[in-house]
Order: sequence, then structure tokens, then C-alpha cells
Amino acid sequence: MKKSFIFYPFLFALYPVFGLYARNLTEIQPREVIRPVIIAIIATGLIMWLLNRLLKDRERSAFLAAFLVFFYSASELAYRVIEGYLIHGLNEAYHRVLLLVVTVMLVFLGSRAVWDKYMPPARRQLMVSYLNLVSIIILIFPLYNIGAFWSKAIDDAPQPWSSYIGANEPPQTLASGNSPDIYYIILDGYGRADALAALYGYDNSPFLDELRDRGFYIGDQSQSNYLRTSLSITSSLNMEYINFTEDLAGAESTDRIPMFELASNNRARQLLEQAGYQFVLVDSGSAFSRFYDADTFITPFKTRPNLFEMWFYSTTALGALYQPELPITPTLQEYLPVAGYATHRAFIVDALDNLSNVPDLPGPKFVFAHIIAPHPPFVIDENGNPLQPDYPYVTGDGASFASDKEYYIQGYIGQVKYLNKRVLTVIDNILKKSNRTPVIVIQGDHGPGLLLMNGDTPDNCLWERASIFNVYYFPETKTDALYPSISPVNSFRTIFNTYFGTTFELLPDKTYYSLFEVPYNFLDITDKVRNECGVTP
Repeated sequence: MKKSFIFYPFLFALYPVFGLYARNLTEIQPREVIRPVIIAIIATGLIMWLLNRLLKDRERSAFLAAFLVFFYSASELAYRVIEGYLIHGLNEAYHRVLLLVVTVMLVFLGSRAVWDKYMPPARRQLMVSYLNLVSIIILIFPLYNIGAFWSKAIDDAPQPWSSYIGANEPPQTLASGNSPDIYYIILDGYGRADALAALYGYDNSPFLDELRDRGFYIGDQSQSNYLRTSLSITSSLNMEYINFTEDLAGAESTDRIPMFELASNNRARQLLEQAGYQFVLVDSGSAFSRFYDADTFITPFKTRPNLFEMWFYSTTALGALYQPELPITPTLQEYLPVAGYATHRAFIVDALDNLSNVPDLPGPKFVFAHIIAPHPPFVIDENGNPLQPDYPYVTGDGASFASDKEYYIQGYIGQVKYLNKRVLTVIDNILKKSNRTPVIVIQGDHGPGLLLMNGDTPDNCLWERASIFNVYYFPETKTDALYPSISPVNSFRTIFNTYFGTTFELLPDKTYYSLFEVPYNFLDITDKVRNECGVTP
């Protein structure tokens, strides 16, 4: 009997990769998928070859390889489905139990005794043909979604979005001769003091007083320009509102891919690099602020997988070795960091550690660090001890937060207290080690999301979300151009005007709202978010 061509194990192995990509098309650059695809193909081929050498049975080896690779590539997702829809409250440790049960079941189904009894040659041929067909069908679905997305998005960026920045202003260059290092530190979701007092009952004034004693200017009426991280950071680094993206991509577009280029090739970076600065990035694990082409890329780990790889490997059987954390987790994490609470915590802690060492790097430098805290998930208490949330790893805030308001308040303030202590140490180390007094800007990209748990719509109270922590350390106390309500879009305009001889006009301090799903459908909410709301008397 003529042997059938067996290819279904490779397509089954590719489905989890393309399936995850299809669910995150708007946030993943296509090149990030290439390496997992190659690894899936090679791993499947190698496992099939080894099993065939061991079992001397082509069809049985293919069957075992296909379903072992398929299941082990998506076992964390299988666990989450079981926990979310069938058996609520399962601990992450049951992921390991699931792996054991399914492995034993597959080994039994693939045993020689079962195949000799139930799989005669004719049935084997039929099975191969059937699984080949099934593998094609299941792969069609994510590939169709991928193709449909890109057919719509292909004309969103007729040219790089960064080329539109500054089009309505005369070009300017930075004067040489005065080259203070510039530290731009984003504490994701860090809210303004009055919002923390009104909604969380927390008095942040001792921390602000410590900053004032060190010479910082406090923007105590500052509000974010956008309520989404990707929009806020991209706008502040480009020193410009980015509402032109609505004209390019369309108000209903979900395509964030062109914004990666706009954020990475930002105007502040370009001007500083032209002035001889090195760009130093302290890695945070955030998709929109992980600029791989930085002159110096500082990461906590010995390897540098991209964000898609970290997400993908967290959905595989590897996730069982990270949650709950085992004694071997830190060692594994050094070489294969996967998206999860341990990795998230490492990014926060190591970013703060590494910022203290950056002054040792030679030459003028522009240092950018986006630290995803005090934003959820809450993985560190006020004393720096690790916390392990009792739900699968998610980073959602506001309406997407995975627990209740009481837990949010407790976890958020715990991380604020931790950051306050660490940030003061970082500042002291930077000032002590720097040869020339640096510029330091520390700000939230947006405020907290407690009130957004009531619903993330423009009709709800957005005052908390728009109210941000925003502080500036200017050498020689040249703070005359700063003012209480300065917003991030004017941060670098003020820095460059003060220290580099530019004449940038300051822009009106506005705040825009858009939904996460359609980020370019902007609504001006400036007046709405100036007034306190959502506070229980």
C-alpha cells in the first residue's frame, strides 16, 4: 500500500503560534512571529524523527509528535479555559496536573498495544488523510484573520509616521556645548497627589516634599495628553499631539503597528542623537517602549526574546515552571523569560537597579525607562516582597482589572510606596554619580484606573485617569518655564528651550480620550477632566 504524505504534525504545531498572533494582530509586529514559527517546525521535525527512531512506526510517531507538540504549545491556554469555564478557582499548580494527565493519556493512545488492536493499515491511511485535512482547516482560520487585517491596514502608513512629526513647525537643532544627561522615566499609571488622597485615602505629600528638598519642580495640576499608554508616550517623545494618525489610519482603525515606528524614531531622540547623544533604553517589557535599536539596551536577562515570544512561551507548558514560582524559576528566567508575574516583577526591580548604574556609561546620553508600576498587576508590596496574584497573568487595568476595588486600592498603594522609596534612591545615585548635573523628568503616562472599573467610556468619570504625577529636576534650578499644569507634550519642548537654545512654542495642554479598541478615534475631554469627580463624600 502506498504511504500517505504526512504533514499534519507541522500544521498542528504552527496553529498555536498563528492563533496567538491572530488574536493580537494590532500589537505584534510581523517579524516577531518568525522565530517561533521556525522553532515550531524544527522542534516538530526533530520529535518526529526521534520517535520514529525509537518506535520504528511512522504513523504512530507522527500522531504522538503532533498532539504532544500541539498540547504542550497551548497547555496554559487549555488550563485557563478549564479554570474559567468549567472548574472555577483552580490554582495555577493544576496546570502541572493537567500536563501529567494529558501526557499519560496521549502515551496510552499512542501505545503499540492500542494501535495494533485498533489501527490496522487501512485505518492508519485514513487517519493520516483525515488529520492532514483537519490541520489545513484549523490553520485557515487564523491565517484568514491575519490576511483580512493586513489587507485593511496595508495603506495605513503610506510613509513612516515619524515623517509627519514637526511638519507644521520650522526645523530646529540643539545647540552644542551644554550636554546634560537627560533621564526620562515613566512610572506607568502613577497618579497625581490629589487623586491619590481623594480616592485612595493616601497622603503622598511626604514623598513630594522629599523631591522638593532635592530640587524638583512638582507639576501638581498636570494631566496626561492621552489616556492610553501607547498614545501618551508616543506623543510626549515626539513633543506633539498625534491626532494626525486618525487621518492616516481612520477613526475606526485598530492598527497600532505604524505607531511602533513613530514611538521608536521619536523627535526628541532624533534631535538628541544629532547633537551627539547616545540613546540608552532601560527595558521594561512593554511592547510600545521596547526600542530594540537603542545604542545601549539594558535588560534584566541574559537573552532578549521579543514580546511575542514571551507571550507565546507563557501559553505553553513552560508556564507551569513559572506559576506558581519554583526554586528553579529564577534560573530559567535568566535565559528564557516568559510573560508572567515573576518576569513582570524582574522588569520593575531591575529597571530601578539599572537606572542607578547608568551614570557610569560614558558620554552624553538620553536615558529612557518605562516602568510598568504602580500599574497592575500588583507583584510587589511596599517593602519589596514579591506578591503572587491568585489569577492567571494579566496586565489589564480599569474595566479589564481581574479583581475587585479593595484589592486594587491595596495593591496600587503598596506599589506606590515601594516606588517612592526606590525612586528617591535612584535619584540620589544619579545625582551623585553624574559628572554633569542631569535633567530628570519622572511622570505618569496616565493616572490609575480605579474609577474605570465602573466602565471605560467617555461618559464616566475620567478625572482620576487623566491626573498624573509629573516632576522635573532642572540643573541650576532653571524652572522659570515650568508651570503647575504642564503636560507631557511640553516636557521636551521646555527642556530643549531651556538648555539647548531652541525656540519651540509650548502647545495647549489638552487631554484626549479614545477607546483601546479604536485608538485613533479621539475625543477632546480637556474641560471634562479638570474637575474632580467620582469621590464619595
